Amino acid sequence: MIIGVYSAVRITQQVVQTTTTQTPPPAPVVSTASFAVLDEIATFTTAPVCPDAINTSVPLGRLRTALRNSAYLRKDTLLDAFIVFFSDEHLSEEPSPEERRLEYISGWDGAGTAAVLADGGAAIWVPSGDVHNARATLSCAWEVLDGDDPSQRTISEWIVDRLGRKGRVGGDARLTSVVEWQTISSSLHREGLLLIDVPTLVDQLWNDEVDPPRRRPEFSKIVANKHQMEYIGMSWREKVSAVRNELRAVGAEAIIITALDEVAWLLNVRGRDVPYAPLLKAFVIVSLRDVRVFAPPGKLSMPVRKALDVYNCYTNNCTRVNDYTAIYDELRRSSESKILIPAAGTFQRGASAAIAQSVPLSKRVFLLSPIIYLKAQKNEAEAKGMRKAHLRDAVAMCTLFSYLENKSGLSEMSVQTTVDITRETQAGYVGPAMQTRVAYGPSAVEPEYRPNNATNRRIYKNSTLVIRSGGQYDEGTTVVTRTVHYGTPSREERRAYTTVLRAVAALSAFTAPSMLPAAHADPVARAPLWAADQDYPHPTGHGVGAALNRREDPVVIDYRQDTNLHTLREGYFITCEPGWYEPGKFGIRLGNVVEVIGKPNEYLGFREATLLPYEPKLIDKTMLTEYEITWLNGYNDRIRKIVGPELMSQGLTDVYYWMMNKTAPYELPSKAKKAQMNSAVHIAGIREIVALISFISLTLFS
Repeated sequence: MIIGVYSAVRITQQVVQTTTTQTPPPAPVVSTASFAVLDEIATFTTAPVCPDAINTSVPLGRLRTALRNSAYLRKDTLLDAFIVFFSDEHLSEEPSPEERRLEYISGWDGAGTAAVLADGGAAIWVPSGDVHNARATLSCAWEVLDGDDPSQRTISEWIVDRLGRKGRVGGDARLTSVVEWQTISSSLHREGLLLIDVPTLVDQLWNDEVDPPRRRPEFSKIVANKHQMEYIGMSWREKVSAVRNELRAVGAEAIIITALDEVAWLLNVRGRDVPYAPLLKAFVIVSLRDVRVFAPPGKLSMPVRKALDVYNCYTNNCTRVNDYTAIYDELRRSSESKILIPAAGTFQRGASAAIAQSVPLSKRVFLLSPIIYLKAQKNEAEAKGMRKAHLRDAVAMCTLFSYLENKSGLSEMSVQTTVDITRETQAGYVGPAMQTRVAYGPSAVEPEYRPNNATNRRIYKNSTLVIRSGGQYDEGTTVVTRTVHYGTPSREERRAYTTVLRAVAALSAFTAPSMLPAAHADPVARAPLWAADQDYPHPTGHGVGAALNRREDPVVIDYRQDTNLHTLREGYFITCEPGWYEPGKFGIRLGNVVEVIGKPNEYLGFREATLLPYEPKLIDKTMLTEYEITWLNGYNDRIRKIVGPELMSQGLTDVYYWMMNKTAPYELPSKAKKAQMNSAVHIAGIREIVALISFISLTLFS
């Protein structure tokens, strides 16, 4: 028998009251079993009550109340649990502030999925790299689980454990992929539970929020504009024609385009509707006979409408504009016999479950969007824009690192702010391409670490500092990672840095047949780390968009996956980002964007688009081969010739000399050996001359 603490207190109070008014009775005989019960009472403690778990005024409590409230749901659809997804209706990697429903309910600002029970209990699944940060950030009301760990309970298992074999679970099918929705639905159905599409429930709660800090942000009112033709290379009509050719090849009559970067690429427009990419929030249907755009009111500027030939549209080479919310009804009544619904790729998550469910079952064709491949292979105009964007970025980053080198009293968060401010000095800068990540010392052991007020570290001179960032420019998208050290690095740190640099050199100098799958190039980069018994958990590389997303399909360089075996193609821009993570000590990560270039006999190679010096004090030259030193000298020479003049033209003389110091050439071992041999011969010759002079002197004066 177990008695709760509050019950035990009441019993004690009754005993005290009795002893103050009456003569104590004779001591009873207590059995051994009674002692066991008393011991159990004495040692029993209840778990502390979490205030956020029972507070009905916070978003979590309001959601629980709504699940059993007919004011939000019909009486026949009251729910026992609700699943909160992270993304928006386009399944964007980084949704805009007004679309972050998971953050509103839980307080977690990263990716993840949450499950909330009407009768108490809440859990959130986050990527492995975010588990530590989530547990430090979220309140006691939340159980944090590793979404990448197969040994931990899945969302459906967690719900079944608490609801048993009967119940109704809600979720918003607009905000998750077809595969994820079907997986959860099937798992729950096997246990007797039902998953129901309940759109806009969280939206209603958020729109009614009275607490000012938690109120829903305003939707972006910035209109979309035409992308500069100088960096496009193809008209939107040419792109539509290419898409229609792909539709005919697979027997489809239309495609629903949901990914925002595909919408922007196809229409040659750029917007400001998501945080880290210049994209417009819209859906597009391309059929063999028309093009239909579904955008919020007022989002298409007059120049865009004119370019898309919106007015007096009566042919298949113009565009009809509809209200954003009409997309679902349009798909339900569409006259096309087969509609291509984008399937999930490696990074693109495909169409949402709600989009797929809106298409009649007999019309559904699930395939990867053909735009993925068309968009990834940059034409000459797009490639030219990417190179120009990387030149602007090189100037900004050289300025940043030269500035930081002479500063003290820095913290991770202050450096994070400085990175973004420095990029703003460049012409054509639009915004960051990702959330800037700055990690010092042990923080850098976590590849996806993001500093916050609770974890923010001061930066000293006894460890490494890793800065990962990217920029969106009118001309293109950049991503770059560098590791620096503001003191005297240890031998271990220099060994780790040089090994990672050798990995970058291995992939950058790699040449392969054009039919080699990109994933199969991964061991080339990892080989130097494997030789040191090291590896890193993230992919070595991925595709980069041209003034679009900083991470795009179809390329991924990762030996651990065997489903995406897409080959490299000339015109792709991809990242190369190896790393070394020493638990509890430090992290090293270097990252460049490289352009895939053609070589004779159907071979492909790489040329670095990123032009930013490495840190010489962290390089152990004795670990580098002559081939690697030649590559490094060539890379540094390109920085001097390309970035140097731009620094001088912008009047950044101090930064120019900083760059020149960081890119000083290394002497090749063979030349050093040859010079040593020549020196030895020279010295021997001098000795012979001296001996001869001595001999002559002795002969003359003897």
